[in-house]
Parts: sequence; structure tokens; C-alpha cells
Amino acid sequence: MKKFLLAGIVALAMGFAFVSCNQKSDAPVDIKTDGTAVEVLTDIVAKAKADGANWTIDQWKYVFKQAAIAIKPMMVEIDEATKNIGNMSEEEVAAMEEKFQAFQPIDDLMNEFQEIAEACPNGKAVNDDKDFEKQLTEELGLPDL
Repeated sequence: MKKFLLAGIVALAMGFAFVSCNQKSDAPVDIKTDGTAVEVLTDIVAKAKADGANWTIDQWKYVFKQAAIAIKPMMVEIDEATKNIGNMSEEEVAAMEEKFQAFQPIDDLMNEFQEIAEACPNGKAVNDDKDFEKQLTEELGLPDL
């Protein structure tokens, strides 16, 4: 009798282990959320390459939000500069263009992230979700570039 009870408990424990290992987690993805935009985006791109195909819609939304938070200062700066471009001298415009060259690594990382998202069904769904984009823009106060 003890052997049957013990075997049943072991079988039940193994069943729970297999089921829990096969479920996709809805927990936020473990990504770097502090540091420079380049550091955060580099981590996001690496994690998306490695495991993005297994992320749920909610996990993709979390990662998109973290990417948006990382690039917000750059977006605000570009928005402010482009609003005043008509009133700038040629020297000021040249200085602004030179400054914006520093944003190129961020742009490259965002393009790579977009490509990875488009290659994953759940990533593509989030990337194409205009309601989510609008909600994120409003929530974070992102400029409409």
C-alpha cells in the first residue's frame, strides 16, 4: 500500500513539473531597465533574439514599454528641436544635425528590435496594435514624431 501511495505522489509531482515547464510565463521579461538608452536597448535586443519567440503578448507589451521609456529622452529632444528648426541659423541646424548623429546607435537598435518583433507572431501583434501604441504614447507622454 505504501508503495502505491508513494508511486502516486511521485507521479503527481512529475505531472506538475511537466505542466509547469511547458507553460509560457506571463511574468515580465528580465531585462535591464536602468542605464543608458543604448545599454537598455542592447539588453532588450539580446533577450528578444534569444527568447522573443516564446514571449506572450503581455511580455512583448512590457518590453515595448521599456524600450519606449529608454528612448523617450531622445524623442523629446528631437521633437523640441524640430519645432524650432525654422527659427534656427545654419550653424544651429548643423550643430543639431551633428548632435542627432549621436542617436544613430539607438535608431539602429530600435530597427533591429522592430525586425525581431515582426518575426515573432506575438511581437508582430503588439507592434501592429495601434490601440496599444496610442495608450503607451499617452501613458508615457511621448511626442508624436
